[in-house]
Amino acid sequence: MDAMGGDLGPRSVVPACIRFLKKFPEAELKLFGPSPQLQSLIDAERQPQLSSRLEISHCEQVITQSCNPLHALRHKRESSMALALQTLARGEAQAVVTSGNTGALLALSRSILGNIEGVRKPALGKSLPTEKGSCFLLDLGANIDCSAEDLLQFARMGIEAQRVHTGRRDLKVALLNIGAEPHKGTEEIRRAAELLEWDAKIDYAGFVEGHDIFTGVVDVVVCDGLMGNVAMKSAEGVIRLMGQKAFTIEKSGYFKRFFGQLAIKLLRKWRTQVEPARYNGASFLGVKGNVIKSHGGASSEAFYRAMITAKECAEADLAARVGQAMAQS
Repeated sequence: MDAMGGDLGPRSVVPACIRFLKKFPEAELKLFGPSPQLQSLIDAERQPQLSSRLEISHCEQVITQSCNPLHALRHKRESSMALALQTLARGEAQAVVTSGNTGALLALSRSILGNIEGVRKPALGKSLPTEKGSCFLLDLGANIDCSAEDLLQFARMGIEAQRVHTGRRDLKVALLNIGAEPHKGTEEIRRAAELLEWDAKIDYAGFVEGHDIFTGVVDVVVCDGLMGNVAMKSAEGVIRLMGQKAFTIEKSGYFKRFFGQLAIKLLRKWRTQVEPARYNGASFLGVKGNVIKSHGGASSEAFYRAMITAKECAEADLAARVGQAMAQS
């Protein structure tokens, strides 16, 4: 675990690690960061029986959220993020989780782990809740400029990731676009549609719009990093707004409270089910290792959920499965 990434750093990571170790007695974790600070937080949790399964790897260097990826690549090779990735590369860990700088993580992952053979650009993706289950959305921000060939590769990698999350083989794939009509979108998106239609191993369902991501009509939605990042964060913003509105109802006048209470319990229950923290943890698909990116502002609950995602990916050896899928394409 890179304990120093994100806005809260080890204050969210350490409690999440303690909770994870208590939940999974067979698990062992390694934390990367300043030893005195990490040890102090671990001691504060008062769980000495877990100390043998929680190792600290001391390092002083930290990659901040404002750090340029190129600078991180050249001058932050001894950072907590880089050392965690090196441990993964040596086979001493099955997965790495970090809330750190996304650009730096991509650059260091490609440098230290390397791309899976045949993968042009690694993509960031995660499984999101829908009306009928879940939908894997990628890319979520790793690549802004994507060719049709890149989008085709994202589809192949996304299928393997969603199979890990759902256990299903029959998955429908769609391209995110500004409309469902065949003539809509950029030239690259339309060309990507042709490539997906020609691929006999992909059940291509056509174009979908942003609202279709959450209806469950398809299982994998593919797009460039700009569209995916905006779609995901817009959805998170709407969910948070719902929570704020529910609070406002409780503070408003008598009649509003009376009628609002009829729906507020259902609203809160639904909001809890789709709370972004519950679905934290995106996979960097296309590199030779299971790398999980947690939200930069992740709470302890959110980081714990990212660790659960990492456990699922490690147990299924998602990186190896993606490699096999790309080799067979």
